[in-house]
Amino acid sequence: MLQCAQVKAWDIPPGDKRVAVLGVLPPAAVEACALADSATALELLGEREAADRALGKSRQLWTPSRTDPSGDLDQVGARLQLARGRLDTAEQYATASVRRWEGINNQRTRTTADILLATVHVRAGERDGLQLAHGAIMKVTKLSSARARQQYLAPLAIALEARPGSDAKQLARMTRQVIATQA
Repeated sequence: MLQCAQVKAWDIPPGDKRVAVLGVLPPAAVEACALADSATALELLGEREAADRALGKSRQLWTPSRTDPSGDLDQVGARLQLARGRLDTAEQYATASVRRWEGINNQRTRTTADILLATVHVRAGERDGLQLAHGAIMKVTKLSSARARQQYLAPLAIALEARPGSDAKQLARMTRQVIATQA
């Protein structure tokens, strides 16, 4: 399906007026987003090199504007590195994503960036991990997105459950409750 999306992106004529009017991404952006999604799928299939190539090509095809909600390729990079246990690299990507959304009015994307950074810090055992986790959990409760709760909070819950201490366990329970909450 992702490969079909990449190929269909080639059919969008350059300068198509519908792109601007409908808020549709330009062809290179559509292809780049499909490649980023492919990188995630390839990583899940254990194809690390292919995932890296797909994400690299995605970055070469398109540089999103700072306010483009579809263009946070740093979150994809952070998730790939987090899955590999490369926490230092994941932290760099996650921090870049959080910075990207500072002062931008896109609550969902900013919150997912905050969750990602909190997850990295909790997994790494950083001092500020629990504080970041609490802040991210509280932000998610303000969103109506079930996807944000389920997809993005689950790794944070797992990371919190793996940490010693009652504070981490309490935050893990809180995270699981937020995941289960209906919007």
